[in-house]
Amino acid sequence: MNAMTRRILVGAAIILVGLYAASSVVDTWAAAERLELDRRDLEELRQKLGEMEQVADAPRVAALELEEPNQILDRINAALQQAKLSTDLLANQTPSEPQRIGQTDFKLRRVEIKLNAATVEQIVSFCDALKDESTGSLVRDLQLFDPRQSGSRETWNSQLTLTQIIFSPKSDT
Repeated sequence: MNAMTRRILVGAAIILVGLYAASSVVDTWAAAERLELDRRDLEELRQKLGEMEQVADAPRVAALELEEPNQILDRINAALQQAKLSTDLLANQTPSEPQRIGQTDFKLRRVEIKLNAATVEQIVSFCDALKDESTGSLVRDLQLFDPRQSGSRETWNSQLTLTQIIFSPKSDT
């Protein structure tokens, strides 16, 4: 083989090795991007798994005894305070008698609550503050009506239903 042919072969080999190296670098970058996406997906899956485990382990509580009307009013007043609402905004609260849930060993009591002139954020905060797993209480229904605008502040009257689940074996009745 003559020198010119060797140079051509060596040049072609260098070009091929360079192309192979460039291809390897591009493949490595693509693999690194896929790895980063996989890491994000794994983190999201771990977060969702943690949330699922929290929900699975969360107590599904029913109260063992019925809350007294004064206890309900105290909790409503505490929730108003937590939501930064004046107690004057409480138009009324009306507890009903507990009703058996089908043929189960549980009863459901509803407390109708009406609030005047609160922002949506305050109403939501109030509803969150009313929730109490230890007494089986949470807000199930919420209606907003009669919006009012005062400057940039919008307030609503609202009616909500606080419910309480009570364990009450049928043999006790």
